[in-house]
Amino acid sequence: MAKTRRPLTKKEIEKFKKMLLERRDEIWEEIRQDLKSRVSEEYHSAINDVKDEEDVAQLDLQEEVILGVMEARKKELEAINQALWRIEHNEYGRCLECEDWICLERLNVRPWAVYCLECKQELERLGKI
Repeated sequence: MAKTRRPLTKKEIEKFKKMLLERRDEIWEEIRQDLKSRVSEEYHSAINDVKDEEDVAQLDLQEEVILGVMEARKKELEAINQALWRIEHNEYGRCLECEDWICLERLNVRPWAVYCLECKQELERLGKI
């Protein structure tokens, strides 16, 4: 199947902008829910009921997982905000490396993508991203 690499229409750009805004809202809601659950009585009870090293290790692991998820969400939010900036400055849809158009299929899956698939794979191979 041929990949479609061409300038985006205004309608397509609006579709991607809507997708980005919706995903940004979803991430913020996920963050709110995570923070809400972390301050819940159950979490405080778990902290106060620590009895031994195994309990401490379990809580440490739980916090590491939560912090890892939060870091991933932060990176995704940054990428979404950068994509929204590129939309506003008529730069959306172009690969930052080769400046060719990013294929529509890739943008449909990852609307905050900044590299075409070929450049992304090459940059990953070289260890640059």
